Amino acid sequence: MSQYGPTPTPRPRPPGSPGPDPGPDHRNARIAIISLIVTSMLTVIGIVVSVVVADKDDPSDDGRGGGPTARPFQDDTATPSPDDTTPEPENTTPSPSPTPEVTTPAPAPDGTEDGEDDGLTTAQRELRDSLNPAQWRRESCEPDTVPGAEASLRCTVTTQDPTYGALTTKASISVYGSKSEAQKVFRDYTAGLPDGNCDQQQNVRGVWSENGSDTPAGDAACYLNTTFQYVITCTYYDRPALFAVTGPDFPALNRWWHGLDPIFTD
Repeated sequence: MSQYGPTPTPRPRPPGSPGPDPGPDHRNARIAIISLIVTSMLTVIGIVVSVVVADKDDPSDDGRGGGPTARPFQDDTATPSPDDTTPEPENTTPSPSPTPEVTTPAPAPDGTEDGEDDGLTTAQRELRDSLNPAQWRRESCEPDTVPGAEASLRCTVTTQDPTYGALTTKASISVYGSKSEAQKVFRDYTAGLPDGNCDQQQNVRGVWSENGSDTPAGDAACYLNTTFQYVITCTYYDRPALFAVTGPDFPALNRWWHGLDPIFTD
């Protein structure tokens, strides 16, 4: 029942007694502040723990605090400086003197027993030394290849003609094992040629004489070979030798031939 009259005065509460409930809004704000403070404290504690653990595990820590000690980079493959190496003891023992090498000279090739390196065999040198040095330039002689010959040379030869003067050309001289061998080679070269006189015609076979003698010194022939070169060739009745000279001009070749002195000196 409602009464109309004045509001009664409340009695005082004893000290320390909780106050009246502030309401749900005030409680939620207080809880949020407390949670924030707790979260911040946990974060700080975690950072501190991490730093302590890292400082404990670092092998470079010298134990005196202050964090790990920085170390400069060092290349393990670098060559050490002189200060890092121990000098080797100096070798004071003198090196032995080298033993002089003794070489045995190689034997001289055939035909150069006396040290003359002319590229000739013994048989070729003997043939060269038997030629008439007045016309045959012995130093010009070079080896010639003639099947079946024991020695063969090709040399520069100069003869004299009364009208044309000095005539120079190359001529070949070969020696065989016997006179019959030389004659056989001559017949093979001149087979089928008729008898005749080379002063009067070509492509004939006859005899020849030295120094205007009436006695034949050997067989002779003149002909045109397969390379269109004129050939004058002759044999010796007293030695196993065969002579041959070639040229493109037969009259000039025949003049040279008539100025040829004895080929051999013996």
